[in-house]
Amino acid sequence: MNALEQSLAFTATGEEIASLKSLAPALLPKISVVIPSYNQAKFIAETIESVLAQNYPNLEIFVADGGSIDGTGPILARYAEAHPGRFRYESKPDGGHYQGVNKGLAATQGEIIAWINSDDVYLPETFWKIVTFFHFNRAAMVVYGRNRYVDEALNFVCDYPADWSPLIREQRRRMMHFCLAPQPSLFFRRIAVTLCGALNHWILDYELWLRWQQDLPFFFYDDFLSLSRLHHQAVSVKADDALLRGICEVVHGYYGAVPLSWALKYAHIRAHGAAWAQGRSPPVTRRIRLAAIWLWLTLNLRYCPRALARVARQFGSWFRDSCRSHV
Repeated sequence: MNALEQSLAFTATGEEIASLKSLAPALLPKISVVIPSYNQAKFIAETIESVLAQNYPNLEIFVADGGSIDGTGPILARYAEAHPGRFRYESKPDGGHYQGVNKGLAATQGEIIAWINSDDVYLPETFWKIVTFFHFNRAAMVVYGRNRYVDEALNFVCDYPADWSPLIREQRRRMMHFCLAPQPSLFFRRIAVTLCGALNHWILDYELWLRWQQDLPFFFYDDFLSLSRLHHQAVSVKADDALLRGICEVVHGYYGAVPLSWALKYAHIRAHGAAWAQGRSPPVTRRIRLAAIWLWLTLNLRYCPRALARVARQFGSWFRDSCRSHV
């Protein structure tokens, strides 16, 4: 984002945060923290502790565990015993990550939703910053901040390239080329799910943000709110052919085209894997560029019938609206 865009982002002052902290807990909005998990016994306690360390009084935590067999269950049971009424979990097969998140959404009641994976952590004061944002921006439904990638020991690897524009049209244009919002640093009001739907695709947050952004403006909190841990089981590190093809298909579904930018990422990951996760930046060679052009052509040709159907639907919608004699 440029300097003007960054100047229009929200950052709470110490006085504003203090004014929220002075309120009685009953006057604060409840935050529901949804944690999908499967076989993350190595990390999940640290994730839960980062939530509890927020010291936010009106809070509930729900862990949707997919039936872990690595010792996660006893860890969750200990937290449920130590924090009755505040911490709950369910441990059984749930059909995958996005169904686990949806289960957590359905099982909680908070006005504000925090969704974090079981290997990531929140930074201190994050919840107070977000509650302050929503207090002073009462019509806002979605806000996200910055995020940092770290290794298993939480040592810095690189920053997530979060981006934002106050212009909705520009938000949508940029989202065609990259997922602007880091998932663990994004918070939303529950009403956003009511209006625009929950997760319904294995591409997870990117598909959800693309869908929501058709109708809702996204706001930006200019501060680091979370850390994303990179390890061999992390989804972003395991980026494979199926994941990249799925992303291209989803983007095409919303924009009617697979942009060359995604084809280039696809070709680069095919050549080097998720090199960025090790802090490496292999060059984009002529061979990779040619492979990207081939992917761009073949993917767009493959999805061409769907693009034509999209144009037909848009024309039909335009025609029906143009024939109306009243709103």
